[in-house]
Formats: sequence, C-alpha cells, structure tokens
Amino acid sequence: GAARRFDSDVASASPGMVDYVVGAAPAPGGFVLATCDDPRQRRLLELYKLGEGPLYCFHNPCHLCHFEVPNSIARMALFADVPVRCAGAPRIDVVATAKRNLARGDVLDGIGGFCTYGQCEDANAAHARRLLPLGLAEGARIIVDKPRDSILTWDDVDLPRGGAHLELRRRQDVRFFGSSPLDRERPS
Repeated sequence: GAARRFDSDVASASPGMVDYVVGAAPAPGGFVLATCDDPRQRRLLELYKLGEGPLYCFHNPCHLCHFEVPNSIARMALFADVPVRCAGAPRIDVVATAKRNLARGDVLDGIGGFCTYGQCEDANAAHARRLLPLGLAEGARIIVDKPRDSILTWDDVDLPRGGAHLELRRRQDVRFFGSSPLDRERPS
C-alpha cells in the first residue's frame, strides 16, 4: 500500500521526511519507507512482502498511546529503565501549517482536525522565525488571514492564556534558546 502510493522520486531526493496516512487500512500504526541498493537484499525485501521497490515499507501495526504510556511508566517504576531519554536541546519542532485558507477570527482545532497539519522544521530556525508549534495551536484565534499551506507564526494568532502547556513551552524555550515568544509582544 503505502510504498506504492508514495512518490519514490520525492523520497529519494530527500534526506528524510515525515508523513502520515489518514484512514490506513487494515489498521493505523507507524511506518518507515526505505530504499535499498543491494540486489540480494531487495529480493528478500520483496519476498517478505515489504514492497516491490524502490521503496520498501516497514510497518508497526499499532501505535497506541494508551498502551505505551502505562508500559513506559511501569518500566521506570519496576526496572529504573528510562524508555526515552532527552538528548539535549530540541533539534526539530513540528510547526502548524494551514490545512485550508484560514480567515481572521477562525479558531484552530486540534491535531488531526480540519485547520492545521504539522511540518517538521529545524528547532533553531523555528524559534528564530517565530513559527507556531502545532501542539500549542489548538484554541488559538487567527488574527491575520493565512492561505492554505502557509506556516503559522506566533504573530498570526491570539493564544488562550493560561495552561500548563504554555508555561512548560515558555520554560523550554528560555532554557534552550534564551528567550520565548510567549514573553514578547508581537512586532508591530
């Protein structure tokens, strides 16, 4: 499925990309599309039904947070094991991008909704360009008309005030970048 539907020319010209499938069948999950230069390995990938090339699909049929979070907590509590360790400053950020034309006054819905989708961006560039993180977009009111597929900035929205998520993001920005867009007024 996914390997045949994805543009292999786009994939091979890119150092890497992140995408998702809506309505994946028979079930959702996480997947990786990869290429292989070794003819022997390509034959085995086809034999194992991972695709016909040049892209091969590795699929994990479940990505169920309601299972993964308790398992991670149990690993930490029972085995003092850290399932995911922070490697330092953020390297990428997922920024909010207009899924459709957005008009002044529109209120953004959440991840997976009808207003925005996420794109990965270098974290330093996202901070410098004041790009709005997708995870903070829900409930924000658009104050400047934005065309479809344009990346939203902190200056394009009024965020609802309060909430631990905004304070945690502010602290993260200050710790790793020295400042936070949440501490500044919009440029005039």
